[in-house]
Amino acid sequence: MSQEYTEKDGSRNRSIEYAVPVLSFAGALVGLLLLLNNIQVDIHIPILGSLFASFALAYLAWIRPRKDIVALSTPVYSIIFLAFPLDNVSAFILEVLYAVSLTALLVRLKYRFGAPAAPVLDKKELLDPLKSYVERTRDVLGATGTEPAHSATVAFVRFAEGEFLASARGAESAIAHPSDLSAPQVVQHAFAIVKEQAERLDKTLPQPESFLVFPPEDAPLLAKIPDPKFGRSEEYDTALENALLVLFACAWTASETDRPHLLQCQTFAQKLLAP
Repeated sequence: MSQEYTEKDGSRNRSIEYAVPVLSFAGALVGLLLLLNNIQVDIHIPILGSLFASFALAYLAWIRPRKDIVALSTPVYSIIFLAFPLDNVSAFILEVLYAVSLTALLVRLKYRFGAPAAPVLDKKELLDPLKSYVERTRDVLGATGTEPAHSATVAFVRFAEGEFLASARGAESAIAHPSDLSAPQVVQHAFAIVKEQAERLDKTLPQPESFLVFPPEDAPLLAKIPDPKFGRSEEYDTALENALLVLFACAWTASETDRPHLLQCQTFAQKLLAP
């Protein structure tokens, strides 16, 4: 499931949201036109608009993490409404009231029951834009030895799990371990940045006046190029995001046995890439 699919899914859900008031009020409008022009047709035909609208609303309620029982049950009331014997005037009045009710339930659903559940990321492979970043840096980061690559996995996964002290210790161990000195300079810089910031996060310390950042020569291997207009806070955050992504790409490329652990943290890595 790709990023593109996620955007299409969101667009489709918005279209279904628009369909709820459009279908329900369209049915009422058709009923009014039939009434004003004294056209003799089965009065239940315009009610079909409300029926379709209620199914759309029920679908929107179903795809949310928190289920709205009232919205889910609207198709039942629509079917009862459709089956009930009515005259033209009564049917039109009820259609208008029902259309207003469905629209109100839609608004309630959006603001009280949250957004639709996000699609679950595929746990078998990397997705873009993370996949593209890993492939772009493969030639350089692939030269990392298996031991430093495993250290990168530990530091990244522990950070993603919120275990900042464990992440800092993993990064610190990688820096101190002689075999890890074989890692490319950008990886060593990433370990140092993660160690520094993870330790401060563990102690909930504020941002320091001076902090580690990547040198200019590392820029081609970074996922997010620091903007010269960045303030110190943005520069600090971007340094950490880049460091974590470097460790992820390094671990993925040079330590295949660790990929299942990295896949479990793919959602976190994708968020780091967000603008």
